[in-house]
Amino acid sequence: MSMTTREQPGRVKDVAQRSQQYVWASPPAGRPRRMHGALVFLISAALIASVGMLYLLQTSHVANLGYEMSRLQEEREAALVEQQQLSAQIAEKQALTNVETIAREDLGMQSIDDYVFLDVTLPTAEAPVATDPAPSKPSAIERFWGRLTGRASDSTGGGGHD
Repeated sequence: MSMTTREQPGRVKDVAQRSQQYVWASPPAGRPRRMHGALVFLISAALIASVGMLYLLQTSHVANLGYEMSRLQEEREAALVEQQQLSAQIAEKQALTNVETIAREDLGMQSIDDYVFLDVTLPTAEAPVATDPAPSKPSAIERFWGRLTGRASDSTGGGGHD
């Protein structure tokens, strides 16, 4: 060890001074070390670039949505024009003069010149004649009373034969 100190006495001093400088330059325990300026610059540049890219992406997305909305509005207007044309065609087909023309030319129908009115009398609905309901069989009390009074031979009693 003495050899190294004799051969390089300046170097030992440099190492000792550096270690003391490092100890004095290092932050106290619990405090973070300072970053180098280049590292701070790179992190800041990356952060600014990422925010710029997000802004550009959002702007292009909004522009694309605007173009799509314009295209959809044009399609809607074209559909409304087509609907109005179809409504006009329907109204034209429903006009009475066109109906008659279509009936004669396309369907081969003819107008009727000779026609006769017929008077048709419907039969009147007669009220059904109320018929007497079938005589019911007299109860035992009625039969007994009929025999007592002498009316056992009329139609309600069944001739007195049970």
